[in-house]
Amino acid sequence: MSGKFSSFVKGVLVGLGVGLLAAPKSGKETRSDISHKLDELKEQGMEYADLASEKGAEIAQTSKQASADVRQSLVDSSKELRATLTDAAQDVQRTTEKVVDDVGSTAKDAKEDLGDTASIVRMEAEETVAAAAQDLKETSDQTADDVKDTVKDVEDEVKR
Repeated sequence: MSGKFSSFVKGVLVGLGVGLLAAPKSGKETRSDISHKLDELKEQGMEYADLASEKGAEIAQTSKQASADVRQSLVDSSKELRATLTDAAQDVQRTTEKVVDDVGSTAKDAKEDLGDTASIVRMEAEETVAAAAQDLKETSDQTADDVKDTVKDVEDEVKR
């Protein structure tokens, strides 16, 4: 987008210069026209900068909201997973106690296997949450960098 804007500004300036040089006006009138046109271009550039700033703010707000939504979703999922694991652990404990009463040594082996499975599930869940958080951070960082780059491009264009 900045290339199109730059080309547009260059075209406007060249057209303005040629038009003013070819116009049958006095030097004072020509300088006045040039000054007036430059003021208009400066004002237009400021409007573009304001627009870019607004869009950057909108993007930042959208990113913050998306980040908050994802964070809340992860928290909710984590709570649901914790509750599910808690319920499952309680069910396993009750079942294990029954089996222990019925079959001593077999129940002990089953309890150990279930404990290992719960640990693996917990570790996998933690890894999944950590990976999702890292992805979210990278996306947020990239979005922030993109917004900064856009604002810088607009500021550079305005300075020109």
